[in-house]
Amino acid sequence: MAPTKRQTRPTRRAVPARRPAPQPVPRASGAVLPREQLPPRAAHPHAQNRARVRAHAWDAGVFFSVMLLLLVGLIALFSASYANAMFYQGSATHFISRQGLVAVAGVVAMIIISKIDYRIYARFSNAIMWASIILLVLVAIPGVGTVRNDARRWLFGFQPSELAKITVIICFSYWIAKDTKSVRSIKGLIKPYGFLLAAYCVLLYLEPHTSAMLIICGTGVLILVAGGMRLWYFIPIGAAGVGAVMVFYFAFEHVRTRFAVWLDPFSNMQDGGWQGAMGQIAIGSGGLFGQGLGNSVQKQLYLPEPQNDFIFAIWCEEMGLVGALLVIALFAYLIYRGFRVARAAPDKFGCLMATGITIKLAIQTLMNLFVVTGIIPVTGASLPFFSYGGTALLLQLGEMGILLNISRYMRAQARQEE
Repeated sequence: MAPTKRQTRPTRRAVPARRPAPQPVPRASGAVLPREQLPPRAAHPHAQNRARVRAHAWDAGVFFSVMLLLLVGLIALFSASYANAMFYQGSATHFISRQGLVAVAGVVAMIIISKIDYRIYARFSNAIMWASIILLVLVAIPGVGTVRNDARRWLFGFQPSELAKITVIICFSYWIAKDTKSVRSIKGLIKPYGFLLAAYCVLLYLEPHTSAMLIICGTGVLILVAGGMRLWYFIPIGAAGVGAVMVFYFAFEHVRTRFAVWLDPFSNMQDGGWQGAMGQIAIGSGGLFGQGLGNSVQKQLYLPEPQNDFIFAIWCEEMGLVGALLVIALFAYLIYRGFRVARAAPDKFGCLMATGITIKLAIQTLMNLFVVTGIIPVTGASLPFFSYGGTALLLQLGEMGILLNISRYMRAQARQEE
């Protein structure tokens, strides 16, 4: 008998067993669940935030505008200073060689600082604040601080008032980020913000250094506004500002002289009005396209210290209205990029830091331009990246390094707007 064929049944695919729905896991208040017990969506927003704020390349607009301003500033400095340097220092490259070395060191410092996470400054804010106050106290001691042009502002070649400017930005930003409600009351504004501004004003009063007072107070108040200060608080702040101006006017003879010279610089050509008058002559002589780079007449020992606060007047004389507008456009673009970085910063501390650095740059630039053009009295504010001064240039480039680091953590949505 033939063997019967065994019928083979088609194999049936095994159906995977359904996983039971996850049951809620009871936990005590404050206990943390293990990662494997978390539902998939719970970790999603946190992972998204981490991806959104990871470090990227820095903002190219900030970097290249700073480098272009620095390059133009060095060219303008050499053109404005070589006659004065040859006559008083015996070398035409006296100022540009020193400023060039500081510029190189400052660019290196800017790149290094741009790699350091900006949040570290919050940890050392108190140490930076006390260091700046101690340095300002040392400057005020006779025999310790260096006196130049009837002002004691230097400590072994270093100018502590420049450190105070960045200190206000760091401290105010950290204090507001730590306690946002502190700027919503008068008591919170007085301590600690008002105390720090008052301490700086008293110490700068002893130098005296009026322009640093205005820049520090203006920057601090605008950071408070950005941090949420009520706008009607400007009424007492404005009244205090007017009162301070009146106190300075009656307390300082040099302030009264500057006001009189500001109203009519040509009325006192042999004393305080000479610099303002020569600066206005230089600007007016530039015309539309200027006399040509290096062809200024006012820098030939007519305008005192043309490499300092009135360097923009020499630039206007040599490059004309067109050259002046190009420099102003560069500053405006850098200020725009700074506010853009602040708007896209990942946290409040970074936002306020970027805002403060940009505001300080804007206030100091506008003050210098207004002084040179005669809109406000002579205050001694230097033009960032242009005026001669090692401390100022080094710290300005350091501030740009902080701004570049904040730009590395800009939100992805802001980067896509390019």
